[in-house]
Amino acid sequence: MEAKPKTQLLTETDEYRRSISRDYLVVKHNTIIQKNKFQVAKNAGNSLSLLEQKVLLYVISRIKPDDTELKEQIFDIAEFCRICGIQAGGENYPYLKEVIAKLKSRVMWLVAEDSEKTVSWIDKATIYKKSGKIKIRLDEDLKPYLLMLSKNYTAFPLHNVIKMKTKYGIMLYELLKSVANLGSNIEFSVDEIKEHLDCVSYDNFANFKKRVLLPALLDVNTYTELKVDVSYRKTGRVNTHILFSISNLKESTLPGDIEEAHRRFYNTEKELYQLSLFDNLGYPGGQDDNTTE
Repeated sequence: MEAKPKTQLLTETDEYRRSISRDYLVVKHNTIIQKNKFQVAKNAGNSLSLLEQKVLLYVISRIKPDDTELKEQIFDIAEFCRICGIQAGGENYPYLKEVIAKLKSRVMWLVAEDSEKTVSWIDKATIYKKSGKIKIRLDEDLKPYLLMLSKNYTAFPLHNVIKMKTKYGIMLYELLKSVANLGSNIEFSVDEIKEHLDCVSYDNFANFKKRVLLPALLDVNTYTELKVDVSYRKTGRVNTHILFSISNLKESTLPGDIEEAHRRFYNTEKELYQLSLFDNLGYPGGQDDNTTE
């Protein structure tokens, strides 16, 4: 009887070794994390989907620290699938095309003191069928927010978010990372958090907590270096504010925290290859809840 071939973990591939060596670091100016507005009306669903976020973060992570221009990023579809934990295969090709097309059509509003301006994410995308490569150029308007950043920016390894199950998890993680310098206890109003996570349509706090906040916290507390607890403050009988108590497991001197940081990292590392486009990344069977109440 012929022996089954040994499944190769992502951690055993050349692609993953390269990812560790350069860390696939995502670096963004805090403006596009904190002042990125998805809507002007009470209508959810304009923010990036889970897979759209992962595609975009992968492209951003390929920018080199000394780049002065937003260069066209050319990469293998198969490499992208492996790094992002997607099972590469012909059946996923149409979905990747769809995701990239949707990502190109996305527009955000960046809010300044006296103005708001529209900014797109992708300028151009090309797929080369024979070679199995993708070429993506990010929009030129993103240059001040992605290149040559020396202050007021947030950086994190792509590894921290690539296995998250909800789009809200990535959005909450980026937000909490961007305010980490303000202290270990950060309070937002419920309305502010809903706006940041593009879910203002959740009028009922219990539904917002169940469908958005708790799944996002589970992602953050399962896959990242942040340990986050929350408590709620009421005005009268209504929950109006959320207090986030944040600690960084990697910076802790407590043995339990250090062990937990290693456990999270290696669990993600070992399980990445098991991810399926259909099971976890926002398609049938996945968890990319764009529903309202």
